[in-house]
Amino acid sequence: MTPGVAVIPPNPNHYLRLVGTFGSNKVMAGELSRLVRRARDDVRMPVPERCGAGSIAYPFDRRIAEVAVRYHRTSARVLWQVMASRATRLEPLYADLLASMLRERPSWFWHGATLSVRAFGVQGFAAGERQVVGVVKNAIIDGAAKQGIALSVDPERPDVWIDVRLLEGTVLVSVDLAGQPMHQRGYRQAAGEAPLREDLAAMMLMLARYDARRDVLIDPMAGAGTLVIEAAAMANARGVWCSGRTPACIKLPAFADGWPRTAPALFADTRPKLIYNDIDPKAVEMARANADTAGVLGQIELSTGDFRHLSRQRVEARFGGGDGATSGLILSNPPYGQRIGDAAKLPAEYRALGAWCASFSGYRAGFLVDNPDFEAAFARRPVLKKPLPNGPLQSVFYLYEF
Repeated sequence: MTPGVAVIPPNPNHYLRLVGTFGSNKVMAGELSRLVRRARDDVRMPVPERCGAGSIAYPFDRRIAEVAVRYHRTSARVLWQVMASRATRLEPLYADLLASMLRERPSWFWHGATLSVRAFGVQGFAAGERQVVGVVKNAIIDGAAKQGIALSVDPERPDVWIDVRLLEGTVLVSVDLAGQPMHQRGYRQAAGEAPLREDLAAMMLMLARYDARRDVLIDPMAGAGTLVIEAAAMANARGVWCSGRTPACIKLPAFADGWPRTAPALFADTRPKLIYNDIDPKAVEMARANADTAGVLGQIELSTGDFRHLSRQRVEARFGGGDGATSGLILSNPPYGQRIGDAAKLPAEYRALGAWCASFSGYRAGFLVDNPDFEAAFARRPVLKKPLPNGPLQSVFYLYEF
């Protein structure tokens, strides 16, 4: 990372907040700690505050925030929390935020900047979402005006995205450092009928203890290729953003100096061993295009056909013999029978999948599934069974050892 970047004096009311899917706290914290250790030798990671089941917070440090917004793959949002209020009605909320704005220095706003306010999970507040958004917007604009700084609203293309959340009775007001969900990396040009969100794929890799230095990774039903693409990117610790996308925070005064336009891979020498497989030739071509956009196509072996043609012997012929591979991981998001797959035929498919995995002695196997028939049909006791919502689907992540 850039040496000598300006360190913002600590503000006890400012936090770096990472928001992810349900149950992601420990995984998000572990990933960020690994990235910061590699990227910065001048930062000591504090212990995060865990907030609910999908959010962690640290005292704000621009250096840690920069690593998070550039490289962190298991979070859905990277936020700079700048204000908070315990108010339960609109008038006190406005008063609290206005008073906070008068204490804020222009490190995240500036004369002439535009902003847009979005609210998430504020149903518990004693007013509607639009009212909450309006009060937060007015408090920020009025508070800046009292400092002689003119701000305006641009709902679609603002300079600053403001994120408002209600967490454990507190209204949190934050700047969204990416300006968009972190899973919108920019490489997935096509996704098929049932796409797996990129941050969820990264979560699966972390939960399965994927080690790119040792593991051969096989996705037998790979679809758009999200899992193997994320595995390649995490193996090298590549920057999150593809296709020329840049995070919104590059416009902020606090980030204006020393922000390089590219994010070098932190583990560029790692050579992952990745096998993509799908029975649909159209899906294979879609995955090829996505991997190419992500810059990892050369690290993935693409295969077409029923997963049962991927024998242990074939995998070892490709990756065995002195290349350092001593273990393996089978990881997939198989059909659930809801958006894709014939529900009546899926139990037999799950049994076949379990039998095929059993031929890979010494491997681990992880699956994200929302189908009550999966566990019995797979016919093996998981070492980990963790709820892991996939959008509106109440999926479960299963991890097995063979």
